Amino acid sequence: QCSLVVASDLSKLSSNRLRSIQKNQTLVVSLDYLYKRERRSSVSGRVTFNPLLTLMFLTFSLNDLQLLLEEKLNSGELSPDVAAFVEFLWTEAHGCLGNILRVPISGLSLNDVSRTEGLLLQAQRKLKEGNEDEASSLLDEVFFLLPHREPRPQSPTARFLSQKLDLCQLIRDVLNVSEMTMNDPKPSSVGKYRALRCEHRRPAENNKHLCVSRPVEIQQIMRVSRAVELLRFQSEIGNVTPLLHASSPNNFVGILSRGLLLPRVVVEQLGIKRTDYGRLGSGIYFGDAVSTSLNYAKPSETDGSRLLLVCDVALGVCKDLNEEDKTLTEAPQGYHSVHGVRQTNKTTSEFTNPKLLFKDDEYVVYSLDQVKMKYVVQFRVEGDEQKDFSPDINLTAEPIEPFPDYELVEEDLENVKNPLKRIKAGLLDSSGQRLPLQAVHVKCKLMDLLSQVIIFQKYTNQSSVPIEAKYVFPLDSAAVCGFEAFINGKHVVGEVKEKETARKEYKQAIAKGHGAYLMDQSAPDVFTISVGNLPPGATVLIKVTFVSELVVENGSILFSLPGSVAPWQKSSALNETTQVGEFTLDMSVEMPFEILSLTCITHQVKIKRMDCKAVVSVLPGQVMGSDGFQMSVTLSEVHLPRMWVEKHPDKDSQACMLVFYPNFEFDSSSEGSEVVLLLDTSESMKGESLQLAQKIALQVLKNLKNDVKINIVLFGTGWYKIWKTDNTSCSSVGGSTELWRPLRALSLLPPSAGVRNLLLLSDGHIQNAAATLQLLRDNAQHSRLFTCGFSSTANRHMLRALAQAGGGAYEFFDSKAKHTWAEKVERQVKRMSSPGCSSVSVKWQQFNPRAPPVQAPKQLNSLFNDCHTLVYGFVPHCTQATLLGDLRGQELQTMVSTTELQKTRGTFLHKLTARALIRDYEDGNLDITEAEHEGKKAELKSFIIDLSKEFSILSQFTSFVAIEERPDDGVIDIPKLIAEEDVDFLPNITWTLPEDKEKVKIFLLILHMLWNCSEVQDFLYAIYMSNQLYKKKFSFLPEYSFWGIRLLLNICHSITAEWDGYWELTVELGKLIKVNMDVFVNVFLKNKGIHSLGERSSLVSVSERWHQVKKAVDWVRWADRQYLYACSRLELGSSWEPSIRRLLSLITEQFHRMNLYSEGDQKDHLSLIWATKVP
Repeated sequence: QCSLVVASDLSKLSSNRLRSIQKNQTLVVSLDYLYKRERRSSVSGRVTFNPLLTLMFLTFSLNDLQLLLEEKLNSGELSPDVAAFVEFLWTEAHGCLGNILRVPISGLSLNDVSRTEGLLLQAQRKLKEGNEDEASSLLDEVFFLLPHREPRPQSPTARFLSQKLDLCQLIRDVLNVSEMTMNDPKPSSVGKYRALRCEHRRPAENNKHLCVSRPVEIQQIMRVSRAVELLRFQSEIGNVTPLLHASSPNNFVGILSRGLLLPRVVVEQLGIKRTDYGRLGSGIYFGDAVSTSLNYAKPSETDGSRLLLVCDVALGVCKDLNEEDKTLTEAPQGYHSVHGVRQTNKTTSEFTNPKLLFKDDEYVVYSLDQVKMKYVVQFRVEGDEQKDFSPDINLTAEPIEPFPDYELVEEDLENVKNPLKRIKAGLLDSSGQRLPLQAVHVKCKLMDLLSQVIIFQKYTNQSSVPIEAKYVFPLDSAAVCGFEAFINGKHVVGEVKEKETARKEYKQAIAKGHGAYLMDQSAPDVFTISVGNLPPGATVLIKVTFVSELVVENGSILFSLPGSVAPWQKSSALNETTQVGEFTLDMSVEMPFEILSLTCITHQVKIKRMDCKAVVSVLPGQVMGSDGFQMSVTLSEVHLPRMWVEKHPDKDSQACMLVFYPNFEFDSSSEGSEVVLLLDTSESMKGESLQLAQKIALQVLKNLKNDVKINIVLFGTGWYKIWKTDNTSCSSVGGSTELWRPLRALSLLPPSAGVRNLLLLSDGHIQNAAATLQLLRDNAQHSRLFTCGFSSTANRHMLRALAQAGGGAYEFFDSKAKHTWAEKVERQVKRMSSPGCSSVSVKWQQFNPRAPPVQAPKQLNSLFNDCHTLVYGFVPHCTQATLLGDLRGQELQTMVSTTELQKTRGTFLHKLTARALIRDYEDGNLDITEAEHEGKKAELKSFIIDLSKEFSILSQFTSFVAIEERPDDGVIDIPKLIAEEDVDFLPNITWTLPEDKEKVKIFLLILHMLWNCSEVQDFLYAIYMSNQLYKKKFSFLPEYSFWGIRLLLNICHSITAEWDGYWELTVELGKLIKVNMDVFVNVFLKNKGIHSLGERSSLVSVSERWHQVKKAVDWVRWADRQYLYACSRLELGSSWEPSIRRLLSLITEQFHRMNLYSEGDQKDHLSLIWATKVP
C-alpha cells in the first residue's frame, strides 16, 4: 500500500486516485516539503489527507517552490541585455532626483521622507479647505526637509502637491533599493539587479498580449516576477486576464522593487491630469490596449523610450459600469473588480450626460493581491526623440562584504546607574555651585494610578552681588504643569508660551534689569529654570507642580519621589550631608477600592484612613535623603477595571480616564513556551545598532526561563537560523530589511501547542510593509510579535505598527538611557510569558455621535497580565465605556462605568489627559499608515500648542516664562503659602501614629475574637463601664458582669481609656459591623445635611451651634419629665428611649437599602451602633 504521495497539484490526479487517497487516508506532501526535510532530517510528521485543506496547502506550497526558484535565479549570472536594462532604470531614477534636489540622495533619511509626506497631505487638506496661506507655510518645512534646486511656488496647486508626493515615493524607493547595495556609491550592475528583488529575463515565446492601434516600435520585452506577488497572488478568484499598466520610467525602480501601490487618496484630490480622472474610485487601473496606456507612458530622459507593464490581473466576478463612480474604494458587494465599458454609439444615445461615459475600456481592482507583474515592455511611438545611451556594464558579482565579526563585550545592564543621579540638582550659580537649601515642603495628591506633586523650595542668595542662577531638577517620567517664584515679596507666575516667544521675552527682561524665569525641557527627564538677576540677600521660594503616572509592582501601587527634590549640601571629602533644613510632606490618597495597606518604605509617617481614602503626613524631624520618598498602596481589587471622570470647575469640559490592569486566567505551560529572536542584520543596522541589538538579545536570553524553547533568526535580504550557543559573535546577512521572509517561513510551521513569541530587534526600516503586516495579522493567533527599536534614525512608527498587528508590545532602547534597558527587557519577557488581549479599542458612551472623543493613546496596544494600561479622553457627559478586544480568538467586551466616589471636580485629571495627548502626539501612532500619521501630526500641531498653554503642560513646542518687575519690597509669608495647598480632606479623622499600630492590631484581634459572642451589646457596654471604672477608681458592678473575659477587658481597658468612653467609628470597626465608611460619611451623612461629626463626635468643629444643641438636649430632658405621653401621641413609642431606638432602626433599614452591609443579625448591628452613640 502506498504510504506517501508527493504532488504539487492535486488537480492533475485522477478521480480514482483521489478516492483511493481519501479512502486509505494516504499522506500527501508537496515537493518543497521534501526539499525542506532533506535539509533537516528524514520525512516525518505527516498529516492526514483532507481534500480541501490539502489543495489549499499545496497551492501555497507551489508558490513557495516558485519562491525558491526565484531566489536561485536572482543569485545566478546576469545577461548583458538585462544588465543594460537595469542600468537604464537606475539612471532614469537617479537622474530625475539629481535634476530636482540640491542634496545627494545619500544625504536624506526615510524619516525625513515620511515627515515630508505628512506635511504634503496636510497641505492638500488645507488647500481643499481654501486655506492657501496655511498650505503655503507648510511648504516651507517641506523644502527645508527636501532642498530643491528651484524655489518653491508662492501659491501651491493640487497638481504641484501631487508631484511632490510622487517625488517622496521615488526617494523612498531609491533609498530602500540602495540599502540592498550596501549604500555603495558605485554599485555594479549585478548589485543593482539584485537590489531590485525582481527577476528579469527575455521571454522565449512571442508575446500575444499587446493590442496595438497605432505605430509602436517595441525595443525589448522583459519577463519579470516578484517573489512577494507569487506568494500572495489570489489566482483562485478566477478570470485571470493579462492587462496593461503604464507609468513614468523614473517610477519603475520603485514599481519593480516594491510592486504597484494603491492610490494614497482619491485621485480627484491629487490634481493628476489623466483621461480617467480616477472615475472608478481609488484603485489600480489597467487597460487592454496600448493606446489607452500611452496617456501615462511618458518618454524617458535617458534614451527617450517608454515603459509598459503587462500584468496578470485576477478580475474574478467583474461588474460592468457605463458611468463613472468616483466614490468606490472597493469592488461592489458580490464582485471582485470593476470594468468601465467603452462608450459606443448605442450607449451615447442611452445616457443623457456623455461626460460620464468612458472613452476606453478600463479595469480596476482594489486589492494588491489581485495583481501579478509578468512583462515589462520597452517601446517608442512615432514622434519620440531617440537619445543615445551607452551604460558602463559591470557583470562582476562583487561579493557583499559582511559586517566584521567582533567579540561582543557583555554589559551588566542590571547595574547601570541612572545618569540623572549624577546631575547636580537645586539652585546653582553661574559657576555651577549649589546655593544653600533652607527648606523643602511637599504636597502630594494620589488618585488611583495618578499623582500630582507640589514642591516648595526655599533658597537665599548669601553673596553680596547679584547672581544669575539656574535651577535644575531631574524627574523620572513627569510633566511639569506649574511654576511660581516668590522673591522678596514678589509673586511671579509662569505662563506656557511657544518656545521662541518665551525665550524672546526672557532675554528682553534680562536686558532691562527685571527678574526673569525660563523653564524648558533641556533633556529627557531633566527640567531647568534659568533665574536671572537674583539680588543679594534675596530669599527665593520656588514652587513647581508636576503630574505623573504611578507604577504597579507586585499588585501594589508605588509612589516615589527622587532625592533630588531636597538637594542638601554635602561635603565632597566625606560625602556626607552637611546642611539639612526643614522638610515636610503631606499626601492625600484617593482610591477606587478599599485600601488594604499603606506602607511608607523610607519615612515614619502618621496616617488617617477610611475605606478608599487616606491622608499621610511625615512625622516632624524626618529628613529627605538620597533615597527619596516611597509609599506603597495595596488595594483589595486592583485588577478590576475602573473609570474616573472629572468636570472642569470653570467650563463645560469633562476629562475621563480608564484603568485596565488585567489578570487573565491561563495555563503557564502554554504561554511563552517558544521564543524566537529575530535579529535584523541588514545594512541599516551596521555598526552600533547591531551591537546594541546583540546586547539586548543576550539580556533577553538571561531573563528567559530554562524550559523555554529558544531559537535565533538572523535576517536581512535572506535569513538563517542559529541555535543558542555560548558564542557571542555574530555574522551578518546584509542587504535590505525583508522581515516577511522569516515570518512566512515561521507561519508555515505553527507551534503544535501554545503560542510562539517572536521578538524583533531592528531599526524598523522594513521592506514590503503591507505584506509583512498582513502576515502578522493572519498568524496572530499562534505567533505574537514583540518589537525592540534602536538608533536615533529608527522607524518607530513601523515598529509600533508591527507590534500592534502581531498582538505584542513595543519598547525603544535609547543608548542614552541604558539604566532602563534591564527593566524594559524584563517587561517584554513578562509580557511574552502571559496571555494577551489584542485588537484593543475603546467605545465611549456619547450623547453626541458627531463629536468624536479626543482619546490618548489613539492606537491602543495589547493588554497583558499585571501590566497596566491607562486610556484618557476628553469626552463630554460620559460615564460609561466599553473595552473591545480579542482574547485567544474570542471577542472580549468589558463595560466600565463610574460610581459617585469616582466623579471629581477640578483640573487634575484634565492636566493628565492633556499630557497624555501631548505624549501620544510625540511618541504614539496617530494613524496606521506612516504618511497619514505625519499628516495628522502637522494638522494637530496648533491643537497641541493650545492644549499645552491651557493646562500648563510643557511640550516640544512650549516653555514656561515669567517676567518680574521690581517696584517694591515685600515679605513672603511662606507658612501661609504652604497652608493654601491643603491636601487633608479627612479633617475629622484621628491620626494613627506608628506606635498605635500594635495597639490597633491587638484591638482588632480582640474584637474579632469577641464578635462571635452571643451578647455583643453586653460586651461593648462592659468595655464602656470598664473605662468609667478606670476614671472613677471605684466599682459598683457585680462580679458576674465581667464573666470570664476579665483579662480581655483589661487589655481593652488599656487601649480605649484615652477615648473618653467612646468607640470611635473607624474603618476597622466599620469592617466588623460591615459598614462602608466611605459611603456612610461622604454620601449618606452628606445627603442628610451632616458634613461633620466633629472631632471624636464632639462637634467641636461646629462650636457656634453647640449652645443650640445644648438647649435642645435640655428641652428633651424637661419634656421627658413634663410630658410623659408626648412620644406615644407622636406614634414614636412609649417613651423617649424606644423612640430613639425606632429612629435608629429606620436608619438601619436605609443602610440596608444602600448596601452598606450585608444581611446578618440586625440586632447586633443596631446594638453596636447604639453602643457607639449612647455614651
